[in-house]
Amino acid sequence: MDAIGREALTGIQQLERELIVRDFVALLNDRAHAELHPFLTEDVVYRPSASKSVWGRSAVTRMIADLHASFDQWTTDLESVAVCGDTVLTEQRLRLRLPGTSTVEVMGFASFRLAGAQISAWNQIHA
Repeated sequence: MDAIGREALTGIQQLERELIVRDFVALLNDRAHAELHPFLTEDVVYRPSASKSVWGRSAVTRMIADLHASFDQWTTDLESVAVCGDTVLTEQRLRLRLPGTSTVEVMGFASFRLAGAQISAWNQIHA
């Protein structure tokens, strides 16, 4: 394969990885918990903070469902996305509202490591 073919293949792979994460976040925003399963490896690791890790597809989707149940609003807007190898980095604006309160916006960053077409690790940082 020539250099142009390799560059095109790399660009397509990066776009595919970005689209996987964008679709995953769209399902999060729709609270489509069962539909998240195909996006996550069986042994996915989610780190919502430096002191907590959640292991496994079922545990991660259960935690997300529990969080959604606690909030009247929890949406994520991707401000920017970058792909480096098998990792997708995002800058995010989260809109959160607990019952009886007003909406709060929180900036955050996340990294998603992909194994093929599935997320194998997801780290979240809130500013």
